[in-house]
Amino acid sequence: MEKIATRRILISEELNNQEKFNAATQNLVSTTNNDLSGKFKIVFGVFGALALMGIISMIIKVTQGFDDKSAWGYYSAIVSLLFGVFGTAPMVAIAPMIAKADWHRPIARIANMFTAAGLSSVIMILPLIFALPPLVVGGYRRRSIWFDANIYTPHVFFGIAVLGLFLIGIGMLWVSSIPDLASMRDHSTGRRQRIAKILSRGFVGTERQWISLRARIGMMSTFYFMFLIFVHILYSINFNLELVAGWKDAIYPMYHAMTGIQSGIATIMIAVYLIRKYYKLEDVIRIDQIWGLAKLMFAATIFWFYFFICAFMIFWYGKSAINEMTIKILVNGPYMWVFIGAFLFSFIVPWWIIIWNPVRTNPPMLVVVAVITLVGCVLDRIRLFVISWQVYGDETIHLRYIPPEDIPNNMIMPTLLDGTLFVGFISLGIFMFLLMSRLIPIVSIWETHQSILLTKHIKFYRTEVYAVGKPD
Repeated sequence: MEKIATRRILISEELNNQEKFNAATQNLVSTTNNDLSGKFKIVFGVFGALALMGIISMIIKVTQGFDDKSAWGYYSAIVSLLFGVFGTAPMVAIAPMIAKADWHRPIARIANMFTAAGLSSVIMILPLIFALPPLVVGGYRRRSIWFDANIYTPHVFFGIAVLGLFLIGIGMLWVSSIPDLASMRDHSTGRRQRIAKILSRGFVGTERQWISLRARIGMMSTFYFMFLIFVHILYSINFNLELVAGWKDAIYPMYHAMTGIQSGIATIMIAVYLIRKYYKLEDVIRIDQIWGLAKLMFAATIFWFYFFICAFMIFWYGKSAINEMTIKILVNGPYMWVFIGAFLFSFIVPWWIIIWNPVRTNPPMLVVVAVITLVGCVLDRIRLFVISWQVYGDETIHLRYIPPEDIPNNMIMPTLLDGTLFVGFISLGIFMFLLMSRLIPIVSIWETHQSILLTKHIKFYRTEVYAVGKPD
């Protein structure tokens, strides 16, 4: 009798899970068709128009020439911001997957979709590569990490790295979406069904296909992480650190990557909140996901201060002329107020808000933290990149360090063209994200199914929790 009762319970649970599978599939496939009462088309068109404005602004910028290097400071700061906001956002899906966490499953697709937004940085980096000075300036080789290399080595290698990062990201998004494309092939209609049939490549869910899929997801995720750090290192050194004579900082490339990860987490927090609210996905994206993102943001905020102070202590206690020059350029020089704003909005304010437990489970408050963090990231990129291009010159690039009298006393203010570039290419990234949401379900169907199988709502003392099983 006990065996019969146990079998009935298992059959009942299996039927219940199948009902949940069907409901989740229909609900998530419908996100590619639902136009949110026509609002989606309006939002899509607005961001498309702003993206076109950004591309036109870039063409105007190129026609102005590359002779005035200081005019490219804000441009390089925007590119650095794009690598953080869009380029590092997929790490929210990659890092928890490596740790075999379950909470990230409903938001992994949202994070992966930002790989398509990387198109904005690919387009924007092309003119900046031509603005970067060659390794030989005025007949002499300038100081760089490229010893005895061809004079245009950093330009070529960095261009390949950025393009490779974008292509690997698109590949990672496609591979992780194959089971969902198969679901769209079986449950959708019209053009989306035809596209899904081509891209799903005959996926029917055999054991061999699942093993191959997991291997490819792991491989693409690993390559994306490697290329992401490689791009951050190359960009921070070639387009920032090497332009300032005498600035030597082994920690700075990792600081650049870590602050980029912080801004990527902030981007995901805002995207998750909006998608959860306007797509009515509160049952899929629960408080567990909000709590997990809050913990990642808290860690990234602490790491911001850790990497900053590790580098700053060397300059502060060194007290050499080179160290004093570095502090004046990056901290207490003409961009001192920008640094203070970056310090407050990247560390002090978000840290003080997010340490409280009620905040970490409050989605609107976390959006406020994310917006503050992004403002801090923008200010941080301005104080790092604008003055680097401002102090660069053929007469200073070969100096041991920049003398105090040659350090500028004035801050370069952004122009209208810089503003349109900023708005335009951020909009291009959002436009690409929205475009992907029309082709692929915005929440992964197959990972939602896995979560249904691996989690169970149980009573634990006086509360109720989700018990999570480990698949391997």
